[in-house]
Amino acid sequence: MGKCKHCGSETGEGELFCANCGARLEEEKPEAVAVKAAEEPPGGSAEKAVEAAAETKEAEHEEVAEPIVREEPTPKEPIVSEAAAEKEDAAEHKETAEPAAENRTSGAETAEDAAAEGSAGKKKKIGSAALIALAVLGLAIGFGARTVSKNLGSPGERFLAGQFRALSKEAAVLSSAEQVFENGFSSDIQLTTELSDRQVTALTRRGLFSGPYERILRDGSEARIFIGKKFEKAVLNLELGRGDDPVLQADCFIDPDRLGFRLPKKSDKVYVTRYPEVLQELGSESRLSTSMFADLQFPKELRAATVKRYGKIVAAAVNRNNLKTEKRSYRSRVLKPELKHSLEKDYTIYSWEPNAEELERLFRNIADAMEKDRALAAWYDRRQEIGEQFAKASGQHPGRSVRFEDLADRLRDNAETYANRLEDRKFTWKLVTEGREVRAILLQLDGGDTQIFCYERDTDKGKLYRGVKVFDSVLTEKRDLEKSGYYGTVACRFSWWFRTESFALKYSNVDFKKKSVLGLPCGKYRLLPGGDEDEDGIKFEVRNEGANSLYELKNELGSFTLKATKTGTAALPTGEEENIDDELLDGTTPQRGISKFIGAL
Repeated sequence: MGKCKHCGSETGEGELFCANCGARLEEEKPEAVAVKAAEEPPGGSAEKAVEAAAETKEAEHEEVAEPIVREEPTPKEPIVSEAAAEKEDAAEHKETAEPAAENRTSGAETAEDAAAEGSAGKKKKIGSAALIALAVLGLAIGFGARTVSKNLGSPGERFLAGQFRALSKEAAVLSSAEQVFENGFSSDIQLTTELSDRQVTALTRRGLFSGPYERILRDGSEARIFIGKKFEKAVLNLELGRGDDPVLQADCFIDPDRLGFRLPKKSDKVYVTRYPEVLQELGSESRLSTSMFADLQFPKELRAATVKRYGKIVAAAVNRNNLKTEKRSYRSRVLKPELKHSLEKDYTIYSWEPNAEELERLFRNIADAMEKDRALAAWYDRRQEIGEQFAKASGQHPGRSVRFEDLADRLRDNAETYANRLEDRKFTWKLVTEGREVRAILLQLDGGDTQIFCYERDTDKGKLYRGVKVFDSVLTEKRDLEKSGYYGTVACRFSWWFRTESFALKYSNVDFKKKSVLGLPCGKYRLLPGGDEDEDGIKFEVRNEGANSLYELKNELGSFTLKATKTGTAALPTGEEENIDDELLDGTTPQRGISKFIGAL
């Protein structure tokens, strides 16, 4: 126990701010520094954390060599390219970062539906722009930082920096999937099948285990795949029924300008179409092309700049007067109901509870920043335009989508209304810590009765428990370690359009540092589509053998093995080219219209 030197009130052990006057407590004597450090929000200055993230150089990966598409193709040797070197995943042991911003943003953007629920008779609705502001709050903590400064900073900076660190760990788990395609992907994938006697008998009786079907099952299939960086180019060499005389053989490619294919058993010609122009003739108002995929990706430089800009605004809104600090117990919203794991200790809980005036000022500051943010506006508007064009091409949505400036105007025009509604709904942002470890992050309404976002993490006797809840959708994991590797369960339950779907993935003998070609760690798995652990589910194993990864699935039907090489040999189709644009446009093909374009090919 101690006393506040500003007002004389007694203060609890480890408190950062006086509960009476809100003043920051002064530095303690050297022997008490360790105690204080254990109770402070983890991390340092949010702004410096973001700057550090922006300055940190990304690990270099060797880009996959790609096939070359030429106007007048000449015979080419099969392309041999090395896949990007495997990067060890230390997500559970080191604090790395580059969280996915869009996931956090989308979770907050969907808050409008839940916010419309009534309270004690009839609760006021939260407008969509207010939830855009909540999305920015999620953005401020969602990206994380690769390093965290040790400087104290303002209360708001410390409040955000602690959450940067925690969410950085979780985002790093997703990085292995990104790394598979980050610099292009190239692999030869072979599928072999060994059916059980019972299944062979059943297929034979139905007339399916004969002729080409038997050969495909007996000899297997192979797909040699190349996917370029940013998904702009792709090549596929497909063989069904491998051997000197495959049942089906097809070589295909696509790039921003052309799509082509060759069926060697039918013709030596390569049939090519300039599909962007054909699609325009069939009704598209703009040039649809694979080059659009590059525009959909959120550039890392823009991520860092966005975090710095809006994180600084949010941090400035958190101050000693509206950030409440207390040491008490915490009632779990995710781990307890989902994993039967209680958080039963006394924790330091930081609660940001802004009033309507403070929220209105925050919304206007965000809107002002959005109005000046030309880089983010350009990316967002381009993303919306691409969505419009694809929607129009499929006949789903002919209207104009919302632009970035529209969001800023809506937020500014309704800032007062949204702020009052959030105050009426008792909006609170909480950070729960145990020493320097973050145990929970919550965005909630109605005194905690309505959860917009909830993240929880705990360890107990070597076991890891973690989970996240966004409205009614939940993702959890329980993990333990034994001599043979990690074992545990990942479970998901998501709700959409009045439907609820569930699944679970149980794993054992997993080594998270040993990644396979397709990104999944080596180990044994059991997929439960309905989430029922009493079911046998789908069992499969992932392991590496030399330069290859094997994915083996066994059930009552037989065994199925997928082999993926780290080095791919996909090659562009060669031969005399024949343009088929006119055939697609003059009605000689049976279908017309964009939605049946692929069918026509």
